[in-house]
Amino acid sequence: MSSQRINTDYRVLVLAVIGKDAELIRKVLEQSGFAVETISSSNEIVRRMEGGAGTAVIAEEALDEHSIERLGRTASAQPPWSDFPLIVLTGGGASTPFTEMAVRSRAPLGNITLLERPVRPATLISAVRTAIRARFRQYEIRNHLEERNRNEAELRRAHEHLESLVEQRTNELRKLSARLLTVQDDERRRIARELHDGMGQYLAAAQINIDLLVRSEGARNSPFLLETRKLIEHAVSDIRTLSYLLHPPLLDEAGFDSAARWYVEGFAKRSGISVRLDLTPQLVRMPSAIELALFRVLQEGLTNVHRHSGSIDVDVTFARDGSAAVLEVRDYGRGLPKNLAERFQTNGTAAGVGLAGIRERIKELNGDFEIISTTSGTLLRATVPLQEEGSASKAVPVRQNPHAAMD
Repeated sequence: MSSQRINTDYRVLVLAVIGKDAELIRKVLEQSGFAVETISSSNEIVRRMEGGAGTAVIAEEALDEHSIERLGRTASAQPPWSDFPLIVLTGGGASTPFTEMAVRSRAPLGNITLLERPVRPATLISAVRTAIRARFRQYEIRNHLEERNRNEAELRRAHEHLESLVEQRTNELRKLSARLLTVQDDERRRIARELHDGMGQYLAAAQINIDLLVRSEGARNSPFLLETRKLIEHAVSDIRTLSYLLHPPLLDEAGFDSAARWYVEGFAKRSGISVRLDLTPQLVRMPSAIELALFRVLQEGLTNVHRHSGSIDVDVTFARDGSAAVLEVRDYGRGLPKNLAERFQTNGTAAGVGLAGIRERIKELNGDFEIISTTSGTLLRATVPLQEEGSASKAVPVRQNPHAAMD
């Protein structure tokens, strides 16, 4: 604490109508090492009460009803750390209007000490020292509160800065994730095309050659050729299925409805799980990004049912209105542990890479992806907002002969 702060904050204010009294009080206190300042009115006490003085010694005759009221209002309005000490010098012996007024002022003035005159110097010095010591503790509290407020402000600024950095990094990661998903989809589409148009065509040519050999006289009944022909047929079928699973042509040619029906039918045959499909008839196509995202939700949801749930029944529901498309995949298996479901809803972790990727796909479309899991089963719900009326995507009709895309 600087010397200027000491000389100012711990100064003793002396208010006495009679100049001789003020000088005597000043002399006594200065001889004891106190910094003393004589003032001419209670207004100066009001001004210095929140800071700039340690205590005030007031002769009772310097107080009137107005000054007491003003001091009382100021004392009530002090900050929480402040309780400014007042020392009032009352008359000697007999009760006077001034002493009665001082007694009545005790409550509104707050921290007040009454000293009856004639006051012995030792008594006055002791009272002032006690008041200054109390004021010193108050200023310590003030300084502590100011420092705490500065620290809290610094922490708030640091927190806001960190939140800004986290938000920035999160946005960057989301953009990177969206880019990776786009690259993944493009790669799947490319691999599917290569499998169908490359490997599939080679196998088809081999199948034709085998057919020619089987028809020849010498090899017609060859069991090796017949077995080879069957193996090639299985390979062609598997490649076609794999190609369609990577990126079904129906999704591009006919839209989500047809691709979903095709996938659900194939999934039920491959897994033995009964799938009840409820699709609201669609007259117009959704944007391709939404159709692809919903198809991936359907794939991931049914795959997880087959791998983890133990359910023998699944309900798939899809509906859309003018504002949103909603896809639900509900199973009746063992469900996810409660803590894993809660962690996934909070930060997208703990439920596997596949579901985390689906969550990012839906978030990229400004949609919501929920997992509601109990011991009676699990519900996956993807909700994606649709474009406003008049958008280009709404002008694309649904293909009437979707299975042509599978040829």
